[in-house]
Amino acid sequence: MNAKKGGQFEHTLIIVDEGAEVHYIEGCSAPQYTENSLHAGCVEVHVLKNARARYSSIENWSKNTYNLNTKRAMVHENAIMEWVNGNLGSRITMLYPCSMLIGKNSKSDYIGIAYAGKDQYQDTGCKVYHLAPNTSSTIISKGISKNGGVSSYRGLINIKKGCINSKSSVRCDGLMLDNESKALTCPTMEVNENDVKVSHEATVGKVGEDQLFYLMSRGLSEEEATNMIVSGFIEPIVKELPLEYAVELNRLIQMEIENSVS
Repeated sequence: MNAKKGGQFEHTLIIVDEGAEVHYIEGCSAPQYTENSLHAGCVEVHVLKNARARYSSIENWSKNTYNLNTKRAMVHENAIMEWVNGNLGSRITMLYPCSMLIGKNSKSDYIGIAYAGKDQYQDTGCKVYHLAPNTSSTIISKGISKNGGVSSYRGLINIKKGCINSKSSVRCDGLMLDNESKALTCPTMEVNENDVKVSHEATVGKVGEDQLFYLMSRGLSEEEATNMIVSGFIEPIVKELPLEYAVELNRLIQMEIENSVS
């Protein structure tokens, strides 16, 4: 395909009936164009009473794609929404799946991993609006950056007045593989009710020299040791994916590290 420009625009609508359970899996990629291309996607999920939905997505765009994605779920009474995200490739990704907890006892879980290499900015995270009592949410976000790439967590927790007994837990971890890269966290929490439990934890660090030394003393090369450390870092996300997707995500990240210019 001899093309200079490309663009993709899509809208996905999923309605999960009362008491039903759905696991939707998607893989996204794009060909390499000689000029910049755009992906603008929109996903709507309606999780009705007593239903459960999981939306798993592995995105590996070409390095000159601008990935601007909107994902939102309306979560009704006693329903559960789960987001599982893996983001690689693209020049810039802006993606913050949003759960609107409109029914009492509804729940939202988010786990995501993003890798940013040279000239890449992965700006990802999650938004949750607690709009009913006894709602709960958990967010686990992990970012990896190398060769000057920037990986950031950007999220929002909003608990409205009257949403008593609501709970929210946020954890975001950044792993930098060199001295050029950046790992950022930009959390926002808006809590308008006293009778709630909210926590946030963030860590940023580099691959430790002592870790590399230990693994290399056991016969591994520096590259193999680094891949092993990264695999352990992303393990909480990978184990939530179907086996074939877990293997693919691990391999994609290893290839990014192997092909990057030191």
